[in-house]
Amino acid sequence: MAASASNSSAHEHLLVVRRRAPHSRPYTVGLDNLSSLSVQITLESAGLGLQRANSDTDLVTSESRSSLTASTYQLTLGQGHLVISWDIKEEVDATDWIGLYHIDETCVANVWESKNRGVNGTQKGQVLWRLEPEPYFMEAETKICFKYYHGISGALRATTPCITVKNPGVPVMEEQSGSEHCRKLVSFTLSDIQAVGLKKGMFFNPDPYLKMSILPGKRSGLPKFTHHGQERRSTIIANTINPVWHGEKYTFVALMSDVLEIEVKDKFAKSRPIIKRFLGHLIIPVQRLLEGPTTVE
Repeated sequence: MAASASNSSAHEHLLVVRRRAPHSRPYTVGLDNLSSLSVQITLESAGLGLQRANSDTDLVTSESRSSLTASTYQLTLGQGHLVISWDIKEEVDATDWIGLYHIDETCVANVWESKNRGVNGTQKGQVLWRLEPEPYFMEAETKICFKYYHGISGALRATTPCITVKNPGVPVMEEQSGSEHCRKLVSFTLSDIQAVGLKKGMFFNPDPYLKMSILPGKRSGLPKFTHHGQERRSTIIANTINPVWHGEKYTFVALMSDVLEIEVKDKFAKSRPIIKRFLGHLIIPVQRLLEGPTTVE
């Protein structure tokens, strides 16, 4: 009986200790009890009279964040325009710019259109944006957004919510046709281009550079669009017949039915005679480029 009484007294004493210091018990943190532990800590903190900490969304209010908004988020081409307004809290500059992007685009370079913000020295402003069907809105419905970039640092300041642009000139059923595949604009980037065995001059190796252009395919049957005016030029590689343009990237927007024209030219120099400034010419279908690495002789 004495042993039993002693055990009962010890048990009561242990309960008293646990009541006095509930937070002193060790915890085993695992995937199964993380949520319960979080709740328990919150409740214990409240019991100790601690104030609830503010979350990031509480600390950063809508008044302290930069914003970019549109006058409407549903636009039918030919029935109005967009007014893009900004309210920037960070540093601004006269070279700040706003770009129009497809909603899924993550690369800054693949901008469809861009405008300078137009006003120097103010954090707020707006710009009028008129959208034309060609060349980017060739589907019945296209989702876009606008992004505000700091001109000096290149930092993204703000982005609009998704804007749906409808083209009434494109029947909805047409999207299901096989020809629609050729009417969708795609973006691609060329890099590490090289040429082998270029023609030599009379006494010197050439100083080659590339001129690249997007052209409509002869068999596409489609009219010429504004994106067909794209042109890129590489740097000049001095004194070689086997140039390699390491680290240089060239981004284009094109239809699958378009072609990429590449001209290899020799830098003109009056100080040395050359046989021919034109060194090579190549036309590659865009669809072939997108199938994988391309080697053409």
